[in-house]
Order: sequence, then structure tokens, then C-alpha cells
Amino acid sequence: MNRVLLTLTILIFICFNSQCTSTQKFVLEEPQADKSLVVGAILVENVGLEDVYEAKKANIVVIIVGNSIQAGKESAQGYRVKTNPDGYYVLPNVPPGSYVIKGLELDLGYETHMLIGSYWDSNLQIYRPEHLMIDYTVPVWPAVSNERIINLNIRYFKIDAAQRIAYDTFKRIDSASVSLPQIRHTMPNPLDYFKVQYPASNWFQEVK
Repeated sequence: MNRVLLTLTILIFICFNSQCTSTQKFVLEEPQADKSLVVGAILVENVGLEDVYEAKKANIVVIIVGNSIQAGKESAQGYRVKTNPDGYYVLPNVPPGSYVIKGLELDLGYETHMLIGSYWDSNLQIYRPEHLMIDYTVPVWPAVSNERIINLNIRYFKIDAAQRIAYDTFKRIDSASVSLPQIRHTMPNPLDYFKVQYPASNWFQEVK
């Protein structure tokens, strides 16, 4: 088991879509040499917290940590991104490597502001509510990716009345209910989603 105690070297907040201004559209940075683009999406379903049953996608703060080799040395970075109205996020021009969704920050129900962090039991990542902060410790990293686009897919979270958290990962969701039978979701794979949103971006042009 690879155990790495992170030292946070970079903290980036990315303003996404309408979060920048009410009229200005988010502009995706052009690719830099030897950098990667991380894409993903978040879907949260509240199944009873504060007696509310709801689905949340927009304005969720996603805490991502990455591990890469910089100048021959292992380097860890922490990032904060916010989902757009459809639940998608993008993190451009980061080093190729391993990336983990460490936690979320979001509002649920009528007045619950929730911090969700995670820890590892052996190789299993377990998400739980946090009271003060979300740490950046990652003892078990996924496989290193040297791809130009690192796709974290759709991470789904279910939170119940007792604040227990279950999660899953989907490549896409096609007009389907997950935990709330009255709500159906359609969410393309993040890579397909951003190809449609930014068809002229050089991130998505075939390398010749």
C-alpha cells in the first residue's frame, strides 16, 4: 500500500460558468505543453435529511487532490472547483498523474451546509461528514494517468436522514432514477459533455 502524507502546495479555486459573473461564460483555458485536463461530474441525492428529498448538481464545491512527478520528485496538489448548473466541473492544465475526489462542500435541505470528507479503510475510500474542514490526506492513490484528458466520470452521493453517505461512480446516466424514484437524470459522460460545450477547444481535437 502506497501511503503518502500530502503537503498542500497549490490551492486553486476555479470560477465556473455563471459563477464568474451573471453574464460572462466560462472560458476553457487552452492546453499547455505536457499538461492534462481533468473532467468530471457530481450528482448528490438527499433522501430524507431535514425531511427533504432532492437532487443537487449545481454549485457544489469539489475538493480534488492530485499526485504527480515534478522535476523528478513526487508532488501533491489540492484544488477546489465548483460544478456548473449541469453538475460538471473541469480542471485545466494540471500535471498528469493520479487524481482523487477527496470531498465536497454543499448546501442540503433547508439550512444544512455540509462538508463531506473521506478516509481509507484498506483500499476502500469511505466518505463521511466533517465538522471543521476537509483534509488533503490520500494514503491510497489510483493508477497514474498520463492521458491528455483525465476523466473522473460521474461521482454519485446518496445522503440519508442520519447523514450516512453512500457513493457510486457512473460513466453516464440515461434517463434513469438512482435513489429518488420520482426524479430521473440524464447526464452524459463528462468527456462527451465537454466536447459538446467546447467543440472548438484544442483539448478535444485529435492529435495528428
